Amino acid sequence: MELRPYQQAARNSIQNDWRSGVKKTLLVLPTGCGKTIVFSKVIEDRVRLGERVLVLAHRGELLDQAADKLAKSTGLGCATEKAEQTSIGSWFRVVVGSVQTMMRDKRLQQFKKDFFDTIIVDEAHHCISDSYQRVLQYFDNANVLGVTATPTAETCATLDHISKVWPTNTRCLKRSKRAI
Repeated sequence: MELRPYQQAARNSIQNDWRSGVKKTLLVLPTGCGKTIVFSKVIEDRVRLGERVLVLAHRGELLDQAADKLAKSTGLGCATEKAEQTSIGSWFRVVVGSVQTMMRDKRLQQFKKDFFDTIIVDEAHHCISDSYQRVLQYFDNANVLGVTATPTAETCATLDHISKVWPTNTRCLKRSKRAI
């Protein structure tokens, strides 16, 4: 699948951030502009580098959507870390994980702290919650990409809250005729 120019620019920018040592970056794209496709291509890049990637979300539908888009756009399969489902022992380099499951100490302790090289946080405006913070702090050496269409949603209150998690480098692409 070929990305649109603005999607490719976002992908390149994210990779450049990580190459330059920025560990956390935020991608803001309006609804319908392909956040999941962009992060799927970023995942593909990371897997080609031999990395393990965790896609973290708070709803099962988001995990299913991420797994589906990843498979369709890159051919990559993934394991699931949710409720009774576990990725432990899987050969997949990508795991889609429920934050409600991953945040539990018993589940986190099953992974080495450096198990995931990259974490993608879908609907990153929820990232300030304790559950997300517990997971992100556990895997504190991982590169992190947050994606959202609503960086100022009620659950986050202001961009200032998000900037505490992503203190640098926010990629914000506004809907325009050029972007669509």
